[in-house]
Amino acid sequence: MHQLIRDHLEDYLKGPAGEFPQPFHAHLAGCEDCATKLRLYEMQAEMLRALRAPDEAEPRAGFYARVMERIDAQGRASIWSVLLQPAIGRRLAVACATLVLVLGTYFVTAELSEPMVAVAPTMASAPSPAAPESTRPQTMVREDNRQRDAVLVNLASFHE
Repeated sequence: MHQLIRDHLEDYLKGPAGEFPQPFHAHLAGCEDCATKLRLYEMQAEMLRALRAPDEAEPRAGFYARVMERIDAQGRASIWSVLLQPAIGRRLAVACATLVLVLGTYFVTAELSEPMVAVAPTMASAPSPAAPESTRPQTMVREDNRQRDAVLVNLASFHE
């Protein structure tokens, strides 16, 4: 392609906006190579113009409102929103109340059936071998075992 055609090529492909100099048209009439290339460029320019988007595409009325409604409808629900549904919320409340009732009943009956014996803190001292265990009565041996247990509990739970 010759220099004269290259200089005015873009203006020519844009469309019939202006006048081109006489030598431009004369060269195209005499040079078959430049005329062929220019026709190919014109066909490509037409194809590109056909692919161009319209100037301003406006959405239909209510488009933005519909988009916002879809966004709200498709919003991810959190796990806590499941608990706020009436059927699940009632079941959860009944289950919690039942659990509190059962645990309360257990603790009240456990305290009534096993009385707590308050043990006064005692000094730990070596037992006096007054009499061997085999000669002492059975009730005294049980009492000694209880006292030993009380001392062990006091030692294990001692805090300053």
